[in-house]
Amino acid sequence: MKQFLYYFMWTLVIGLILYLGMYLQSQVAEKSQMTFNLFPIQLYIALFPVVIGALLRTPKFILQRINSGDWTYNWIKFAAIGLPSLYIVLMTFVPFAPIAEGLLPIPNILFFGGTTVPTVAGLVFGYTVLASVKFSGDAKSEILET
Repeated sequence: MKQFLYYFMWTLVIGLILYLGMYLQSQVAEKSQMTFNLFPIQLYIALFPVVIGALLRTPKFILQRINSGDWTYNWIKFAAIGLPSLYIVLMTFVPFAPIAEGLLPIPNILFFGGTTVPTVAGLVFGYTVLASVKFSGDAKSEILET
């Protein structure tokens, strides 16, 4: 029962953050339309999935952190998965930044992928940032004991 409640509460928290995030996105989109400045909405579209990706990993991250002492970072996983996805996330809003003219090449996939590719890349990046943390110890959480 504790396990169900733990995961159900996290589902509610993530659902609430999604709801608030969609409300905030509509506000940012409206402001961008009024000011003709696309940078804020592009920044939001790129970074909100990163937050959601991190939230999806947070329950397991907390359980691992409770049961362990020392931690290390898996730089290989981060470099192999996180950095390419970070590049795609950055390329969704960097071209709209005032200082970015001719800064970095933009992958062609961003032109025909719409917002799907940056959204998936943001989710992967947010998840990978927390998934790359390795904790010592194999003890199970008291929360998950049934």
